[in-house]
Amino acid sequence: MKFRLTGVIILSLLLIAACKKESDNVFFDSDGALGFDGYLYTNQLDLLTRTVREDSLKSDSLSHNLIGLINDPNFGTYKASSFFQFRLPQLNNVLSANTLDSVVLMMQYTSTIANYGDMSSTVSLDVFELTEAMGSAVTHSNQTYAYNTTPAASYTGRFAPSDSTDVKQGKSVIRVAPTLKIKLGSTLANKLFNATSSDLSSQTNFLNFFKGIAVVPKGNSQVISAFNLKGTHSKIRIYYNDSMYNDFKVTDESERFTKYEFSNLSPEILKQRSAGKTQDFDTTFLLAMAGSKMHVQLPNLFSIIKDSTKRVVIGKAELFIRPVAGTFQSPFTLPTRLLCFQPNPVNNTNAGILDLTEFVFGGDLNKVTNTYKINITRHIQNLFVQYQSKGDNLNRGLFITIPSDNPIAPSRLMIDTRKGLENAGIEFKLYYTEL
Repeated sequence: MKFRLTGVIILSLLLIAACKKESDNVFFDSDGALGFDGYLYTNQLDLLTRTVREDSLKSDSLSHNLIGLINDPNFGTYKASSFFQFRLPQLNNVLSANTLDSVVLMMQYTSTIANYGDMSSTVSLDVFELTEAMGSAVTHSNQTYAYNTTPAASYTGRFAPSDSTDVKQGKSVIRVAPTLKIKLGSTLANKLFNATSSDLSSQTNFLNFFKGIAVVPKGNSQVISAFNLKGTHSKIRIYYNDSMYNDFKVTDESERFTKYEFSNLSPEILKQRSAGKTQDFDTTFLLAMAGSKMHVQLPNLFSIIKDSTKRVVIGKAELFIRPVAGTFQSPFTLPTRLLCFQPNPVNNTNAGILDLTEFVFGGDLNKVTNTYKINITRHIQNLFVQYQSKGDNLNRGLFITIPSDNPIAPSRLMIDTRKGLENAGIEFKLYYTEL
């Protein structure tokens, strides 16, 4: 459907009063695009949608770290393991002349909502001692560190990010922010307790002695939770002489890293990943943690050019994204926001678009309509500018992704990508004129 929008304000006043002009575009600041003379509207441009593999994520500098595993009937299995170092709070504090009681790993939960999946699910975790020093060589979510394959500790239970935790401190027990506690086995506990003066003489010597740990989920869990490993209550605590203790902490200088793994992907996701660019699907799959994203193509975008002597001016360009009905009941709730990128022309990774940092970009979930509205006005205008002024076709389509940080949550989304429907499926709405 294409029709002329009627109104009483002439185009020249519109451009002065109602539009914002930059070096590469003119666009509306608000939703008031209707009712202006000279502007055309279409929501019938062709769209091609498919699921593609997401890029590996730089996961050595995220705000928090994920741990857990979900077996999802519509997506497959996704898993997050975290690796981290500890630092000495003070040098040369040798404990071995005392009597060891126990050693406990403590990991502070990020918040009550920084998790995904069934919080009543039983979780199984193994704790391993690293055999490889952490450093700048391992930065992305598809990499890993070597560790001793014999667990230093194991945990089976539930994540409890809403429950305060009792921690022994001296002869007292205090209640602290929600924290997961795992008692270390005797091998690693004795190693840490018996660290020598040489091992404890510097941070470098300590990291050579104890390179860190890996916390790896296993089994058939249905939940992933975020942990604030730099939080006040995250530490390894050595208890000795009944009422004494010593802590090793994760600090700002400590290396932290999260590995993401995917297996048993659904046949539909695998089918779409291997599909050609000209194929189109009515359901696509988004998964955070560098899982999968949607490629949206606009193959006939430039067909709106009717007069080669005129320039297309974009009033507003919006993408509306909706979930498949019935696919987002608890525990698989909808992500709170989406991001939009364009394919990098060199390596096809996520590249920014002009609108991404704009106030009007959008991308947030409308919880009333369960709709995401993304403003891509500047990006679409730039495509026309480059095409009409330079002859460069930079229209490589768009990537729609779920953020993997801020918020830190491993959410997923099944998108209804049926086309040609009013207020349903996926819609691309374009307001434009020619000057």
